[in-house]
Amino acid sequence: MTEFIRASRLYDVEAGQRVRWDWGGQQPVAESEARVQRAVAEVEREG
Repeated sequence: MTEFIRASRLYDVEAGQRVRWDWGGQQPVAESEARVQRAVAEVEREG
């Protein structure tokens, strides 16, 4: 049987903690932050 799990309860079992989620980007917050950091670094390189 498959059970519905609310998105607000996303949980990383291995890390033992909730997953912070970026609803605008539909991805984990850590990935959102990494994308921003990569974009900033690219802009700075192109100067």
